[in-house]
Amino acid sequence: MGAKATQEWAKNLTPEQIAEYERQGMDMSEYKIIAEEHQAEEQRIADSVDLSMLDKYKKTPYSADFVDEVAKFNKLSDKKKQKLENAPLIYGRVVQAHNALFKSNPKNEDGAEIVFLYALDDAHRYDEEWLAKTANRISEMKETFNNQPDTSIEKIARMIGLKDNFLYSITVGGAQEKKKAKVLPEDCREFIQCLSLDGGSFAFKLGETLSGGANAYCATFSLWDQSKLPMAQIPQNRIIPLLLTEQTERGSLDEATLIPPIYYTK
Repeated sequence: MGAKATQEWAKNLTPEQIAEYERQGMDMSEYKIIAEEHQAEEQRIADSVDLSMLDKYKKTPYSADFVDEVAKFNKLSDKKKQKLENAPLIYGRVVQAHNALFKSNPKNEDGAEIVFLYALDDAHRYDEEWLAKTANRISEMKETFNNQPDTSIEKIARMIGLKDNFLYSITVGGAQEKKKAKVLPEDCREFIQCLSLDGGSFAFKLGETLSGGANAYCATFSLWDQSKLPMAQIPQNRIIPLLLTEQTERGSLDEATLIPPIYYTK
C-alpha cells in the first residue's frame, strides 16, 4: 500500500478496529494519531455549521445587504437579483451526491449534481429530524428497488449480451424495470426509478407514502464550484440552505440559489 493510500486507510480506522489490530500485535501508535487527527478535524467541521444563525432570515423580505451578498455569491444578474427579496429560505437535505463532494476540495470546479430533499410547509421546512428520516427512507427504497433480482427475460438478455444494448433498454428493458418497480409503493415508483439511474436532472413532488403529509419535494441541483459549500464540502448533517427563487408544481431547483456559508458557519 502506498503512502497516500495508507494515510486514507488510517483516517477511517475506528477505535474498535485499532484495538483489534493491537490485540493482533501490530504497533498502531502512528495510525492512531492519524485517525484521531482526522476525527478531530471532522468534528471541527461539524461544529462550525450553525443553522440557528439563519433564524433571522426565515422571514421575508430580506435586508438589502443580505440580498446583495447572495446575488454576488451566485453571480446573479440584476433581473434575477430582484427575485431574491421574497424567495423562501429552505433546508436542502442531501439524499445523494458524488462522493468527491463529501471531502473538502475548494479547487473542484468540475460540476456535479446534488439530489436535495426539501419541504415548503412550515411544519417540516426546517425540521432536521424529519428531513434526515425521510432522506433515509428514500435511500432504503432505492436500495430495495436496485436489489430486485433480474427477471427471466433480463437473465436471458444478460447471457446473450443484450442487457446493455440501447435498443433493448428502451423497449424490453423499460418494461422489465416497471415490472420490478412494483415492489415499491405506487406513489413512489417513478421517482425512485429516476433516482436509481444516478444521473440526469429531475424534480418530483413526494407522494404521501414518503412525505407523510408534508409539502415535500426531491430535485437535482447543479453545483459548479465546490468552494461554495461550507468548508468546501457537504457537511455532516447533509443540509445546505438555499433560497428558492422559483416554485414549480414538481419542485425544480433550477432557479435555487446558494446562501454564502458565512451566514451559517462559525
